[in-house]
Amino acid sequence: MKSTVSFVNAYIAFFIIHTSQIGMGILGFPRIIYLAAKQDAWVSILLSGLLISLITWIMIRILNHYENFNLYEINENVFGRFISSIINTVIVIYFIASNYSIIISYVELSLAWGYEGVYEWVGVSALLLVTLYAVSGGFRVVAGVCFLSFFITIWIIFVLYQPFESLQITRILPILTTSPPEIVEGVFNSSYTMLGFETLFFIFPFIKEKDKLLFISQLAVWFTTLLVLFTTVISILFFSAKELEKNIWPLVSMISVVHFPFLERFEYIAVSIWILVIFSNLSITLFISSKGVKHIFHVKQKHGIWIISIIIFIISFFITKRVDINLFINHIGHIGFYLWFVYPILLYFISIIKSKILSHS
Repeated sequence: MKSTVSFVNAYIAFFIIHTSQIGMGILGFPRIIYLAAKQDAWVSILLSGLLISLITWIMIRILNHYENFNLYEINENVFGRFISSIINTVIVIYFIASNYSIIISYVELSLAWGYEGVYEWVGVSALLLVTLYAVSGGFRVVAGVCFLSFFITIWIIFVLYQPFESLQITRILPILTTSPPEIVEGVFNSSYTMLGFETLFFIFPFIKEKDKLLFISQLAVWFTTLLVLFTTVISILFFSAKELEKNIWPLVSMISVVHFPFLERFEYIAVSIWILVIFSNLSITLFISSKGVKHIFHVKQKHGIWIISIIIFIISFFITKRVDINLFINHIGHIGFYLWFVYPILLYFISIIKSKILSHS
């Protein structure tokens, strides 16, 4: 198998995986999960965390078997060039669509909280140019963006101590009364909202201490799960049932309660800072999709970055209405669920069967 130069230490994978999972989704996540599982949303989140942990373990098993291959190369090894090209193209389209969904969601949030009157295409082009510049620097720059994004933005969660004064514990009672089908729906909704762990399939060749990657990736997955669990429980305790069901951005609304003597509208600051959170999302999705374009069409990655950015910019003129955006994001979430929860399991068993057949031939 070919050797690939390792670029970063294993601990960097924690920041890449975690920041890939935390983006625009967490701002509206409490509402989505509450609509499905009501006050027992915390059960669905924990079950989702267990499921993601299992899939992550399966991913590591697959990656260790193929040493320094990423998923694009593994697909080609397992299925051959023709079938793998179809699968890899679907993956590239998924990451391009995911990149656009993040951009348009943030632009919409910005227009609602402080930047009224700005044309959407201006916000889209600005985010694309910054992301394009970062990804052009290579994987080390992308990893650095994820690392800095974590430390620059993680403190925001600690400002939620002020809303604690308005929490009502009775809103999460009675516990364990939601029906199993609703819990399962909550697991489904929370699972595809916490997508991002699949980046492990693509950053593996760049990690030096691969023997530590299982522990690091599990640490990242559970850190994300507990963070999502915390924000969801706080939202359920803070909002009434009707408020939470109607509030599109519950976390932002909760942050709006925060006040400092020197700063009245803290939510405007938080929304502005959140660009650093999605910057890591945009960088890693553009990097992965451009890698795929390079592998499938044999073009230079820097050319693939530009092609993808132009495609996303053009798409921004067609999907602009809130209803269309919601439908677009829901479709991406459903496709992501099958790609990253179902497909790794199938790939795992297919690779095992193929290895056994080859060993006996």
